[in-house]
Amino acid sequence: MRIGLLADTHVPYRAAAIPKQVLTALRGVDLILHAGDVDEPWALAPLQQLAPVHAVRGNYHILDGSSGGAELPPSVEITAAGFRIAMTHGHQLGWLTPFWRIYVTWRNMGGQWRTPAYDAALVRALLRRFPQADIIVFGHTHRFYQEWRGDTLLINPGAALATAYFDPPFRPSVACLTLSSGVRPVVERLEVSDRVVGALSREVDE
Repeated sequence: MRIGLLADTHVPYRAAAIPKQVLTALRGVDLILHAGDVDEPWALAPLQQLAPVHAVRGNYHILDGSSGGAELPPSVEITAAGFRIAMTHGHQLGWLTPFWRIYVTWRNMGGQWRTPAYDAALVRALLRRFPQADIIVFGHTHRFYQEWRGDTLLINPGAALATAYFDPPFRPSVACLTLSSGVRPVVERLEVSDRVVGALSREVDE
């Protein structure tokens, strides 16, 4: 089973529609998971023409006037090919959320895009929230992320559209998750741009 993963499309506030390059990258998948910040649920329609879609809400964006898709559920939990998959946007880290938001923004404004302390706090929060999950999918940071914590795989496909602020060095991306019962998942990161739609990495755990 092949599952397309994407997040942070920000339609229609930062783009009129999900770009054709994103749709091309996800063509042929059996299921699509959108990890938040679709902004308006109607924007999911082109994805729904490719495969069934599950999507979660994102966070509020004051400058965009966007609720992040508040009509959508805050999280989704499904089972696919025998794997328990949980998905949420990833912006809620408990009572320290405002602190982490200031910390990350401050570092980004200074051109610092590695945030290991924040990443560690986010992973801890996700593992606490979904202790039974085999795979946790999230977005929000606009950066591709993949890590095994014990038997749990955490994946952020990165932002499907270019990040609007601070000119980050990473390019838009989505991901494809291949699942087979009894076999460790395979993750492909797919970079999407005006010129390129291609697999950048293939992570295989033996």
